[in-house]
Amino acid sequence: MKISQAFLLVTDRDAAKTFYTEVLGFEVETDFASEGFRWLSLRAPGPDGGASLVLEAAAGAGLAYQQEVRASGMPAFSMTLTGGQEEFEQIRARGAQVIMEPTVQQYVGTDALIDDTVGNIICLHQD
Repeated sequence: MKISQAFLLVTDRDAAKTFYTEVLGFEVETDFASEGFRWLSLRAPGPDGGASLVLEAAAGAGLAYQQEVRASGMPAFSMTLTGGQEEFEQIRARGAQVIMEPTVQQYVGTDALIDDTVGNIICLHQD
């Protein structure tokens, strides 16, 4: 068994699409809209891009949940960088707002936190 899709609440799907493709390098998997419905999914580049990240509009209770998670300082999800510090610096150079610089963690590894500009904190992990 493996995870095939993960849903991420965002305050603006178009801004999220821009951030995740232009700053993090994700690829658009599906962008379908019809009569008030939109399915927008992205995938990390490469042959094993992992699960699809489905961008879902945050509204009502979902928006409140997203805001509480962010206020707590908890990341919405974590990505493992395969290119280490160099990859982190490339992401920063493409415009990522760094919330926490790369910091060695007690549980082994280094984490940095960035703002995805659409309501979420994202963890960039390095083994």
